[in-house]
Amino acid sequence: MKEFNARIPARFREHPIFCERICGTNFGFMAKRGYYFKEEVKKQPALMAQSGINWTTLNMNFCQQTFYSDKVFLDFEFSSSENEITETVKRLHDNGIKVLFKPCLTLLDGAWMGMVRFPNSDQLKQIQGVDNDYWGKWFRSFTEALKYFSDLAQRCSIDSMIIGAEYFGTEGQNEKWEKVIEQVRELYENPITYEFTCGSRKAYDLEWIKKLDYLAYSYYPPACDPNIDPLPGEVNPGARENPSKTVEEMEEYLYSRKARIRSISERFDNMPITFTEYGIRSAHGCIMQPYNFLWDTYYDGEEQANYMESSFRTFWEMPEWMGLFWWKWDETQDRPQYKGDPNGDKGFTIQGKPAQEVMRKWIKKARERNTTM
Repeated sequence: MKEFNARIPARFREHPIFCERICGTNFGFMAKRGYYFKEEVKKQPALMAQSGINWTTLNMNFCQQTFYSDKVFLDFEFSSSENEITETVKRLHDNGIKVLFKPCLTLLDGAWMGMVRFPNSDQLKQIQGVDNDYWGKWFRSFTEALKYFSDLAQRCSIDSMIIGAEYFGTEGQNEKWEKVIEQVRELYENPITYEFTCGSRKAYDLEWIKKLDYLAYSYYPPACDPNIDPLPGEVNPGARENPSKTVEEMEEYLYSRKARIRSISERFDNMPITFTEYGIRSAHGCIMQPYNFLWDTYYDGEEQANYMESSFRTFWEMPEWMGLFWWKWDETQDRPQYKGDPNGDKGFTIQGKPAQEVMRKWIKKARERNTTM
């Protein structure tokens, strides 16, 4: 391929996910049952198309009761119906938008999905004759769930699928993940990936990820030196006082990240990489911690737009980089800290904000790039 200097499976060399720069978004995170049937939500694929979005993730929740439960399940409150997914995929395709299916494990005790973790067998030897195969039970249940999602994705002609996202505590289980991948491939014919975090690659060897088709990174790099060191849950960490930064200053700060992304690709035998979560709130000072959804600061649409612009400038020419899925297109939860400023919404969304025009500009560049290959 001319587009990526990376290892692409031969059977997928002409697949769209490897043939065009992804200028995408995330859609439907934490969407409860019935969300995709709301009239306002049905309009969103057309609005995405007007912004030029060429890919989107599509979320479907499945659940487990607590972070230590060993069984996953569909839930009548939190899990979208098959009809919702089928119709939404068709609506997205009809608007020229390709779909990255993202079944999302939701822990009903409110914990992060990365908290799923059990003792290994060698940690369960205190009582002779007692044998609890926690990992085996969880992965058997999880594999059945992935078989269901794989079959659904195949029937809906979904373009690609994430088989897991930020399940940090499970990522050291190489053999079990390899078996999951085998089961998925028996039912689903398009490219598959797994979304890892910066903590993942530091904690585990992740050899099983090499059996996937491309890398998916949940990535929120800062664009300036933090002038504070708050705890993650602090709501008044000084973000309001953080000096404003230009596009050029942010780009200069992000420059070193190119080598990091290249090293990740090389670690996994030169697999191409996309950022399946990448974004920042339209709230001042969040360039210190782009992932932070708690800080209570003031609206700053220009900072969000400058962060997006500097990010595209930084990674655009990297041959390993496939593109990004901006976090996110829609907000399904009531976040009081995103409200209260008459100048605008302070969440991650870009509709009606300066960043929307930045996205349009880079999508135009992507299309020009694709036509000249």
